Amino acid sequence: MPDPNDQPSVPPPPQWAVAQARDEAEDGESRSTTNQRARRLEREAEQLNEERHDEYDDPDKGGEG
Repeated sequence: MPDPNDQPSVPPPPQWAVAQARDEAEDGESRSTTNQRARRLEREAEQLNEERHDEYDDPDKGGEG
């Protein structure tokens, strides 16, 4: 039986997101804050990709529908 106190295994954010988060980091920012920013960047990129996909599926905009 799994321990309810164990954190689920979450893969690290992609390297591109970590690199961008480091570029945006403030001086003295913690690694966990940088990782949180990287995860936010990853989510934003996924949302943008989904929106682009939805645009192509919209029959009113010439998509497949």
